[in-house]
Amino acid sequence: MIDKNYFSPNNKNRLGKTNLYSLLQLEGILVSMLRMYSEHKIDQLRDLPISEIYKSYIKFKDNNQNNYETYKIEEIYDTKKRHIAELLSIMYNPGFEIVNKMMEEIKSALREMNYKFIEVRIKTSSKTLVGVSTNFGYTIFENGISFDPYLNVPYIPASEIKGLLRSMTDDEKLADKLFGSEESEGILMITDSYPIQAEGSIFLPDIITPHYVNAEDESRVQPKPSIRFVIAPKVTFDFFIYYKNLDTYLRKVLEQLIIKMIKEGIGSKTSLGYSLFTVVYIDWTYGE
Repeated sequence: MIDKNYFSPNNKNRLGKTNLYSLLQLEGILVSMLRMYSEHKIDQLRDLPISEIYKSYIKFKDNNQNNYETYKIEEIYDTKKRHIAELLSIMYNPGFEIVNKMMEEIKSALREMNYKFIEVRIKTSSKTLVGVSTNFGYTIFENGISFDPYLNVPYIPASEIKGLLRSMTDDEKLADKLFGSEESEGILMITDSYPIQAEGSIFLPDIITPHYVNAEDESRVQPKPSIRFVIAPKVTFDFFIYYKNLDTYLRKVLEQLIIKMIKEGIGSKTSLGYSLFTVVYIDWTYGE
């Protein structure tokens, strides 16, 4: 279970060796149990197995004592969620060495198979939401993040990159030629984009306050902050776009599409300032 002891100084390297996907899936089950009983009185929770799990958050009534502390189950859930978000943002340290090695292996494999390719390196310039409807973290934070359970890092799916590039192509015939259609494959193929370094934390908690939850009008508003889990700014991602042949005109078109995509953002809530990136470089060394 994730708690303060898990993140004590003596265990500061422990999370880097833990599969974060499995850990948060387990936490998601426990949080779901809290939600299930959110309408119950605290003493009703005492007789359930999860009372032992959450004993650090709950002090149940002792029949021999008159003084005891109790909390609403909803408060326990909110506290739990906040602790997970804050502690993961501080202590999670992915294995960038493994990811960088994999990217180099992909590059070598593409060359051996006689593909031409360009390497695109981008950096988050805002809090970023990618894969908000996926399972990772969704049960706890009510938003997901695309996450690779084998490499133990978040990533941007190739399908999302390809879909964005296609949507920015005004000419339908050109879009079909580059990215394919239901009848034929396109000439461009794209890898998933993985983080290769971070200047600070790779994850951050993001607090929003929906003011009109269960309120009939503004005079009855009771703001309740909600915590989401997002990718932090200044995380660098890398991916490849590969092909067999691409003439000078199409290379120019492709580079313009990449720059446009990055300028407009990759992920959710770009219109609200989330999921924005900057170009680190677009390397055509093996693309001509």
